[in-house]
Amino acid sequence: MSHRRGLRFAKTTCPICGSKEVARDDSKGDLLCTNCGHIMTRRETRAVGKYEVAQHLKRNGKMTFPMLREVTGASDDKLFGVIQNMENMGLIQDIGGKYTLTKRGQRWYRQRLGQEWGY
Repeated sequence: MSHRRGLRFAKTTCPICGSKEVARDDSKGDLLCTNCGHIMTRRETRAVGKYEVAQHLKRNGKMTFPMLREVTGASDDKLFGVIQNMENMGLIQDIGGKYTLTKRGQRWYRQRLGQEWGY
């Protein structure tokens, strides 16, 4: 088994040497300057998907945006994008500032849950 690190070049410059040869380490999420060796840790919050948002809404019922941000650990813009996408698909609805799954969203969640368990 090969233990090669997955490195891809990123579109940023090194703050130490100014080099544009900065690679992203996919396994850790860090940025690494291939010129001077400086490691820049990513300050972004973790990514969040539709399934995770649906999972929290299914478990907790109605949730506000700050509550969803807290339980998912996602940044405002990433979570907003996912919620906007889910609203456009008809999976969730906003009732008085609280998000809840629609009937279609509950069906979508059950299908994804079945796929995760191999049904």
